Amino acid sequence: MPSLYDTSRGWESDLPGNQIPLPHSGAVAVFREGGRNNGTFTVLDVTSGKISWKTEVKSPGIVSAFSVTVQGKDYLVASASGFQGADVVSKGRQVTTIDIFPARAAGDGVKPAHHLELDGEGAVTNGGGGLLVKLDNDVVMTVDPATGATKTYDLRKMKPPASECKLCFASTEAVAVTPRGPLLATDTQPRRHYWVPGGWAGGTLTTNSDHKIFIAPVKDSLVAQWRDEGAPNDTWAVLDPATGKVRAKVECAPDQRVTADDSKGASLSAAGRYLVRSHTAFDLDKGTGHCFEETDQDKPVHLNGVTDDGVAFGIGASTADQADPRVTIDLATGQVQLGNYVVAPFGDYSGYGLFWDDSTNTMVAYPHAK
Repeated sequence: MPSLYDTSRGWESDLPGNQIPLPHSGAVAVFREGGRNNGTFTVLDVTSGKISWKTEVKSPGIVSAFSVTVQGKDYLVASASGFQGADVVSKGRQVTTIDIFPARAAGDGVKPAHHLELDGEGAVTNGGGGLLVKLDNDVVMTVDPATGATKTYDLRKMKPPASECKLCFASTEAVAVTPRGPLLATDTQPRRHYWVPGGWAGGTLTTNSDHKIFIAPVKDSLVAQWRDEGAPNDTWAVLDPATGKVRAKVECAPDQRVTADDSKGASLSAAGRYLVRSHTAFDLDKGTGHCFEETDQDKPVHLNGVTDDGVAFGIGASTADQADPRVTIDLATGQVQLGNYVVAPFGDYSGYGLFWDDSTNTMVAYPHAK
């Protein structure tokens, strides 16, 4: 483990299932599939490992479980698509169900704060600023996890601002949820044209609005990359989803390996100050960033976690003596140090780091060393 943690203290859990960090609630959830039509949430206090609450979810099909954080509050979501009322004669009615639980609860058999049943088959995902439900190729719905309120959008009727997206063409897709509605994209990934209907457009970010950019949601923020006309470097930035304005940015040497993997491998510190994705790291309070991409002088570092104290975890370039060396980075200085650990935390908050031990299938929590 990284030297940041005191491995002489802490707790562990062998509950089977998928671990879901709940940083704003001081908790971690474990979701276990119980079969084709049900599953169980068990929520543990991150400082003690004690069970705070649990509940069973019943659904019409295989359950997908994840968390979403909106305005500093965590919610657990269970969704599934399947048929209701099927019997030996009838196929039944196809529905998509969504159950939303506030992460802060207590007791057994906790009921969802909101239960939705939608006609047809839908794909429910974390849109960053809320739930994004893709109902078919042209219709999407957003869901506010706090209220359960829904809003439906027909993408065929949503046109980009012509002045900022002259080359928009082909199909339109919803890729995230912002406070002003869905973030839409046209063309093909990873570089597209983006806009929020009636809100803002990605063309305002560049010196040439015809240039396509890359945007991916990370929690309730957006990470963007573009190249200004005639510029030697790429610009990486974190955007405010409500306005499209830049919260922090940094210039990096060109990297052609950007992938449209949404927030895979990205991390936002629990208090929301630091964000890391791929080879970039940002301090959202200072509006600054660091690049750790490969250059003519430097080897690359791939970042995969960050704490509220600005300590980032990453993997450096392999050498003849060491494959995938672990490193830690002080984001205040950008200094990279070789780490003496193998496993990085998948969550760090409330003074504890959460780790997964593959060899024993155990979740382990260690407090920060004093």
